[in-house]
Amino acid sequence: MKLKQIFKEDFPNNKKEVMEYSSDYYYKLNMFKKPNNMGWIFDWEKTPFKETFYKKWKGVYFEAYKTNAEYYILENDNQLEMAIVIFEYLPHSRRTRIWDIMVQPEYQRRGLGTYLLSFVEKKARTYNSRALVVECQNTNTKAIDFYLKFGFELIGFDLEAYTKEQSHEVEIRFEMGKKIQ
Repeated sequence: MKLKQIFKEDFPNNKKEVMEYSSDYYYKLNMFKKPNNMGWIFDWEKTPFKETFYKKWKGVYFEAYKTNAEYYILENDNQLEMAIVIFEYLPHSRRTRIWDIMVQPEYQRRGLGTYLLSFVEKKARTYNSRALVVECQNTNTKAIDFYLKFGFELIGFDLEAYTKEQSHEVEIRFEMGKKIQ
């Protein structure tokens, strides 16, 4: 197994990616307004889908908004791509944003995600980062459970992050974070 950094210059036509996940659950938002405009109460309830939820979308690795991101591919001994991690140190907030940790389906449940998350945390500490942050969809409970297992917490959410076409009218953006200093 080898972790290899890749660069945009190595891919003149960018590098395509296909991302996908399935889920039997999602976090449903129950939101209540307090009397006299004194605030809100938010309750997240893990709720089963009536049938398995599938999401698949295409993209590219080297996006313009990931200005200083680092890209690493995890290869097996035959130089086949098993996983990728993309992250970026954000000096203005002293946080490291994990853009993606993706493990190919045939290599999942073998500790590769754990390996990559540990790698990112070590790199973040070298940048004197105070926290790790990551975005998850409320429908991707496997990813949420993964991050919770490693000490991440829900630090925010965005009800308007995804368009109707992107969200299937269900998805809400979760922002998760973990203090490392």
